[in-house]
Amino acid sequence: MTIRSHLWFVLVLIGLSLPAVAADSKDDRPLVVLLGDSIRMNYQQSVREALAGKAEVWSPKENCRHTFFTLENLEGWLKSRSPDLIHINVELRDIFLNAKTDKPRHTLTAYEKNLRAMFNKLDGPTEAKVIFAIATAVDEKLQAASKSYRRVVRRNKHVRSYNAVARRVAKESKVTVNDLNAFMVNAGPEKIFRPTDGIQLSPSGCKLIGNKVARVIASKLSIQP
Repeated sequence: MTIRSHLWFVLVLIGLSLPAVAADSKDDRPLVVLLGDSIRMNYQQSVREALAGKAEVWSPKENCRHTFFTLENLEGWLKSRSPDLIHINVELRDIFLNAKTDKPRHTLTAYEKNLRAMFNKLDGPTEAKVIFAIATAVDEKLQAASKSYRRVVRRNKHVRSYNAVARRVAKESKVTVNDLNAFMVNAGPEKIFRPTDGIQLSPSGCKLIGNKVARVIASKLSIQP
């Protein structure tokens, strides 16, 4: 046997000993996209942990801010991705109060318009299931006393009125609602809030809200949470 023939024979033996590789090694776990403001950024790691091994969870590094910002950036965030489910949690920045006028950043009319445009944009190019989270409550006294705000920057009366619009528009658009507000009330706001500002989530709040989000996502995708 020549040296070349010997090398060829060895290579064949090595090839036969290698384990078979599936023709399609693509990860078949569903892809979940989390969009939202700082509240989403608070709980997203808990969602990842709860869905580990069952779903791939992706979210933008940046804060998705409010409905208009989210609407404007949807295509960029979803580009080259084919999510099975999109969970959206924006509102609290829509109702952020202007220090001079004491009025929300976006009027109810503008908020509704942005929501409808967002849902319409997601209804065409993607087959993903869409879940919209009803915003969590706020604590006005904690905001006023906080070192970071030193004033009331969000009011519960606005949370309630904007949430009502969100429920109506989501229903009309056949979008699933994840009522984080009701969940927070039932769990006890003191377990959810970060005591320093009355808006962001405490470590226990991140876990509770994150697990709630994961359960709703798992139910929608028919997977075990």
